[in-house]
Amino acid sequence: MLFVPAVGALAVLAFGMAQGALPASFAVSGRQMQVSADELSGQGFGLHPAVVRTADGADHPVMVLTMRSARARGLCQSAHVDTPLGRYTVRLGATDPARASQITGLSISATHVDADVDFTSLLLNRDAGGLGTGTPADGSPGDFGVGAGGFTVTDVKADAWMVAGGSFQVTGLDVSFGRDVPACF
Repeated sequence: MLFVPAVGALAVLAFGMAQGALPASFAVSGRQMQVSADELSGQGFGLHPAVVRTADGADHPVMVLTMRSARARGLCQSAHVDTPLGRYTVRLGATDPARASQITGLSISATHVDADVDFTSLLLNRDAGGLGTGTPADGSPGDFGVGAGGFTVTDVKADAWMVAGGSFQVTGLDVSFGRDVPACF
C-alpha cells in the first residue's frame, strides 16, 4: 500500500536540510539519503506523485509526503559521500530518542518507506491539486492524492531524495562524518 509507506517518509525529517517549500526547478544531489524515526505523530498529512531533478539533469519519480505539524522521536538522517579519500557517511541524529522534536511544514520526496501507521480522517484517491489537509504543498490537479487529518507512524525507514521543512526544533542534535559512522539503517 503506497500510503502506508508514504506517511512513514514524513518522519524522514532531515533536520533542517532546507527552509520552506522547494520550487519545482530545485535540483537535488545525485544520491538518495536514508531517514528514520522511532515515532512520528501529528496533524495534516498529504501524499502525491511528483518528479525531482538531480544536479546532473536526471528526473526521478517520487512520492511527495507533506505534513502540517508533527512531534518526532528518534530522528536520524544519513547519506554516503564519495570523497578522494574514499566513501564516508554523514549522519545527523537526535541524541535522546525519548525527547520529541517539533516539526512544521514538512515536505519529503521519497522513493520507498517502511513504517507502521495509524491514520484518522483518511481520504484515498483525492485530487492531489487540493488535498485540504493544510499541508505545505499540494500536487497537480487530477493526480492521485492521499490526505489524512491525523497520523501516528512508528519504526520509520525511508529512502528519500529531498526533505524540506518550515521549522525543525531538535534538542540534542549530533552530526557525525567518517568512514566508521553507521547509516540510519
